[in-house]
Parts: sequence; structure tokens; C-alpha cells
Amino acid sequence: MREDTLHIVPAGSFSAEIKALARAHGYRNFQFYDDAKEIVQQMPSEIPKLSSTALAIGSSAERQKLKSRLSEQLHFPILMHPSVILMDEENTRIGRGSLITAGSILTTNIEIGEFVIINLQCSVGHDCKLGNFCSLMPGVRLSGGVTLEDGVYLGTNAVVLPNITIGAGATIGAGAVVTKNVPAGKTYVGIPAQEIGSAIQA
Repeated sequence: MREDTLHIVPAGSFSAEIKALARAHGYRNFQFYDDAKEIVQQMPSEIPKLSSTALAIGSSAERQKLKSRLSEQLHFPILMHPSVILMDEENTRIGRGSLITAGSILTTNIEIGEFVIINLQCSVGHDCKLGNFCSLMPGVRLSGGVTLEDGVYLGTNAVVLPNITIGAGATIGAGAVVTKNVPAGKTYVGIPAQEIGSAIQA
């Protein structure tokens, strides 16, 4: 029988949402870790091997850094809220450690990498591909055929039009409408989205 304890890193405000999400998966006990604040309980490196662990940090870049510090001998479950709609579960692939929160909709032929966060009420259209460590903040809309390379961060209510590719590590600002491909490592904001410089993730 699977242990009912979930280890959540770090112990920030998003961790409370992940705790609520995990309850729907049968977790009843929670251990929080944070080595960046005075309320330190334990260093992340001290999480017991084989423990179920969730990375509760919205920034794609910071989540990737955090993962690099943790043991490969941890278990990173997929956590998905019961209200999420998978229109074609058979043709939806989701990588380990990904977190999909309440109200989101995924249509068909979708590939989601490892350690992806899809926040509240996002929609992911047909034939989308999301790389590892992507972050979709609340209300993001991905049209069909969108490709997000590794580590892309999409701000709240951002919209990406069909068949667009957003390069690795790029940041799309809140409310932006992406109408053309975005190069890796750049920040785009506005309607239509325009480049303002190198990526700075929240």
C-alpha cells in the first residue's frame, strides 16, 4: 500500500494549494520543507528516499533548480484535481511530478513533460506539446498545435494562438496574446505580444 504522506517543497503559499490537491489523491499527512526561510524544518536533501514528493513552486526556472538538488530516488507523483477534464485520456500523456489544478481542460493528443504546473482553469488544445518544467498560471489558453519547449513560463490569462512554438526558458507576461513564434529565453508581453528582453520569471 502506498504511503499516505506527501513531502512538499518548498513551504511557500503555493504549497497550501498542492496540499488540497493531494488530498484528492488519498494523501492525509504532509511534511513541508523550506531551506530559504527561518521556519526551516529540514533541508530538502533530507527527504527520505522513495518518499512521494511534490515541487510547489510556480517559477519554471526555480523549480528546475530545486529538482536538481533532490535525490533521484524520490517518487514524484502526478497530481490532478478531480475537476480537471481530460477529453481524451487515452491520448494524453503526462510526465512525472506534474501538477494540474482545479478547472483545467485538456482536449486530445496532448503531451505534457515532467514537473509541469498547469494552474487553475487553464485550457490546453489538441496536439499541444509541453516540455519539462513548463508553468501555466491561472487562466492560460493554449490553442491547438502549440509547442512549449522546456521551462516556458506563461503568466495569468496569457493566450497562445494555434501552431505557435515558444522557445525554451521564455516568459510570456500576464494577459499577453502570442501571435508568432517566440525565441528561447526571451520575454514577451502585450497584445499582440512583443519582445521586451531576456526572460525574467516570477
